[in-house]
Amino acid sequence: MFERMRRGWELTKKAWGVVRSNPGLAKLPLTGGALALVAVIVFGGPGAALLSIDNTGTKVLGGLLLVIAAYLAAFAIIYYNVALAAGADQALRGQEPDIAAAKGVARSRIGVIAAWAAVSAAISILMSVLRDRGGVAGDIIAGIGGAIWSLITFLVVPVLAFEGIGPVDAIKRSAYLFRQRWGQQVTGNIVIGGIAGLGVFLGIAIGVLGVVVIAVGDAAVIAIGVVLLLIGLVIAIAGAVFGGATRGVFGVALYHYVADNQVIGPFTGTDMEGAARSRR
Repeated sequence: MFERMRRGWELTKKAWGVVRSNPGLAKLPLTGGALALVAVIVFGGPGAALLSIDNTGTKVLGGLLLVIAAYLAAFAIIYYNVALAAGADQALRGQEPDIAAAKGVARSRIGVIAAWAAVSAAISILMSVLRDRGGVAGDIIAGIGGAIWSLITFLVVPVLAFEGIGPVDAIKRSAYLFRQRWGQQVTGNIVIGGIAGLGVFLGIAIGVLGVVVIAVGDAAVIAIGVVLLLIGLVIAIAGAVFGGATRGVFGVALYHYVADNQVIGPFTGTDMEGAARSRR
């Protein structure tokens, strides 16, 4: 286990090294996340408010707004992740990423991105309903199901970027590739997700502390609270961007290794093979 985690850490460092050398890549998941947040605020906020009103018609409208928010958020994130995959592919091949060209790849795949966003949003809504209304069993099912879903669909984005197939075929393709090299995928995701999650959690904790200080403090202490809130926001955003960009680069490298039997970028065959043996 510790050996796998060590290898996962090495994979993470190399993937992040690609992002550090090509900072334009980090702007793509940041943009996607920002647009997703806008969609949630503009549509999700009013939708949640309408759901709280005891009126059937109002609740239906609120539910519709929440569905729209979920779809637009998923579309924004997936669109920019496909662009990230295209840019990461250039960087891993030793080229300077052309961000405009990477976005062009996403635009050329807009139909399949839109379809995949609908599937992704539907699954997210289903998991949310299970957590909200399924009690303890719902939480367990949603947790396990969500983890499995995230693993078998991890390579959907590079599949969309490089193969351009529809959402159902993309799920099948990603699941097939997952079966071939499940160990590397799990190991890399655990480490990347763990580091990113820790950063986001720390940022949120500092931000909440800042809000508490603002709420209970006098004028002098409020300034400290504002600083803590800003620091927390920066750390949380940095953690999210780190996770999105690093996971995107690792996903492209893993895709080429599994689909094309090709090692690209700073990764070596030992890096990619060492986490687990093939199940072919």
